[in-house]
Amino acid sequence: MTVKKNGMGTRLYGRYEYSINSYLADSKRQASLPALFMLLQESALRHAETHGFGWEFMTKHDCFWALSRIKVRIEKYPQWQDSVSIETWCKKPDGLMARRDFEMFTDNSEKILSATSSWLVLNRERRLQRISEMADIFPIIDRNAMDSSVLNKLPIHGSGELTKSSLKTIPYSAMDMNGHVNNVMYLQWIIDEFPTGYIQNSDICEVEINYLQEAVAGQQYYTLVEKCFDDEYLCSIIRCSDSRELSRMKLKFKFSTS
Repeated sequence: MTVKKNGMGTRLYGRYEYSINSYLADSKRQASLPALFMLLQESALRHAETHGFGWEFMTKHDCFWALSRIKVRIEKYPQWQDSVSIETWCKKPDGLMARRDFEMFTDNSEKILSATSSWLVLNRERRLQRISEMADIFPIIDRNAMDSSVLNKLPIHGSGELTKSSLKTIPYSAMDMNGHVNNVMYLQWIIDEFPTGYIQNSDICEVEINYLQEAVAGQQYYTLVEKCFDDEYLCSIIRCSDSRELSRMKLKFKFSTS
């Protein structure tokens, strides 16, 4: 893999503007959590393209970026028709993992979301690739968006109340450009396991996700949801064919006081 510096000078941060259109809003007329994840993903892609290690570069080298871990904290959800901006930047890699942070702001510069993430490079045979050759072109910024800058593996399920879903089949619409399930879909599947009234009367204020295995259309899965505290749940998505855990996530809820 031959890498050339892109000469972008001091443009280390990426800053991208978005409108919360109707297709990004939920029944509460605010951006849905999966929609916010999609905007973070889009910002990461655009920033990587700008600095020469995005989709075109990775495709040329038969590789792709795979999100491994992410933690997002939401202070306030943007509302329908709001304008928001997302700042994203690269941090110093940690072994095989590239690290990226995000912050989201309203149009009056109020910070409403912080996130940190870790990414891996896989080749088309799904083998891990070293990122040392790419490190020179990462526009590194030594700043953390969150106090917990290191993302560790989430704990396995404990002795709490555990709910298992029925079997479901992954549809074609869940696939992304890399030929596997888009990372946002795992979050959507877990959210859909909660009662409608519970979701309507609360907001997910923090979510942490470990992506453990890839999945493709036609495979079957089920979910496990464990209530750890009144406002916190540990969740897993399990592939039926081999009982492998595809994703593990922790959700923290904030309930409406009105």
